[in-house]
Amino acid sequence: MKSFPPAQIRNVALVGHGGAGKTTLTEALLFCAGAITRQGRVEDGTTTTDFDPEEVKRGLSLSLALAPF
Repeated sequence: MKSFPPAQIRNVALVGHGGAGKTTLTEALLFCAGAITRQGRVEDGTTTTDFDPEEVKRGLSLSLALAPF
């Protein structure tokens, strides 16, 4: 992984109610940044940050996830 000086690092937190679209927004940001080649869908269980089998089964995030790009 490429190393960046602290002046170039930005930490962003996406916070909102359940079902507000945080995971979908994360997928779009990662795709637009070139970190992923295809946007996953919550409905399909193919999102980058919801990888736990229980999250895929329920179709919602159960834990925090890092998405560096």
